[in-house]
Amino acid sequence: MARVVLLGIDGCPVHLVSPEATPRLWSLLESGGLTLEGRAPLPSSTYPCFGTLLTGCLPARHRVRTTASRPGAVPGWGGERRVAVPTLFDACRASGVPSAAVSGDHLLLAVLNAGQATSTWPPAGTVPPGVPCDAHGYVTNDAIRPRLLAAAADPAVAFLFGQLNEGDTLGHDLGPDDPATRACYTAADRIVGEVLDALRPRWEETVAVIVSDHGMEPRTDRPPIDLLADPRVAAVAADVLGDGGAALVRLRAGIREADAGRALAEIPGVAGWSGLGGGVILAAAWPGLIFSAPRLPARGYHGGPATARTLAAVAGGHAVVPLIARALAARPPHLADWAPTIAQVLGVELPGADGRPLIGR
Repeated sequence: MARVVLLGIDGCPVHLVSPEATPRLWSLLESGGLTLEGRAPLPSSTYPCFGTLLTGCLPARHRVRTTASRPGAVPGWGGERRVAVPTLFDACRASGVPSAAVSGDHLLLAVLNAGQATSTWPPAGTVPPGVPCDAHGYVTNDAIRPRLLAAAADPAVAFLFGQLNEGDTLGHDLGPDDPATRACYTAADRIVGEVLDALRPRWEETVAVIVSDHGMEPRTDRPPIDLLADPRVAAVAADVLGDGGAALVRLRAGIREADAGRALAEIPGVAGWSGLGGGVILAAAWPGLIFSAPRLPARGYHGGPATARTLAAVAGGHAVVPLIARALAARPPHLADWAPTIAQVLGVELPGADGRPLIGR
């Protein structure tokens, strides 16, 4: 029986992946497969990206369209607080395949409907008293480590999803290139190595996938883009919800997407736009620019095209691992490709995915 472990390293910029800083990941170039050209959806932020990773659907379909949350916007016109389509946890439960979720961001468990997993940690998405947390209230990587290793060593778990969150917090607060942020990702690489070591007793059955959900870019001294402050946008938009280098824009009644897009294209710093349906479009910023929001990160952010590049690696002794490695070399994988690939390996049904399996049927 196949066993799949999917590890998500939150916010890891691909330029930090190197032989010196992340030796265990780097070693997969030869032993399993590694690409630094993976792609994330927009907004390239935590909840839309992990939603895509676990469902195989793009945010327009799974409905978690932003990590930002504001009454009247999320849930509401800006999307939902949890995915609206089945996840790998649902698929595993329907087929009787035991699964587990271990997440540094405890709130992510609800976003992904991880209650459908056989087991979750933190239990019920609530951090137990006394567990070490970072400055944003998420469980530190060191505190997640023993839970993740225990789940990896559990022979009953056929599908394991793990998330290491702490680097994202440090990237926001200190910047992606701060020495503390870099050290955190080096430590995360060591945890990845320990997880791979824990899987060795059943290596021939194992497919291990390691991805980042998005990257991180440093804040600059350039002022945020305040879309509604511009009369051209205010004439076509009723509301804006900023998410770093991306923003959701709710159109006024009767305004066509194309007309709103033309107005956005005239705003300095706006790199492009796309329609999401239901009178909502997404605006993307040029690198180094962030959209205005009530709370802005101090030193680093994501959300736009500049942070939509991801790492993707595969390891293990299962016969499909070389096939997946060749697929990574042949075309950049999108986060949406992993759920249908994993479903195929596990022999579970996950219909309706936007992504394409990385192995042939």
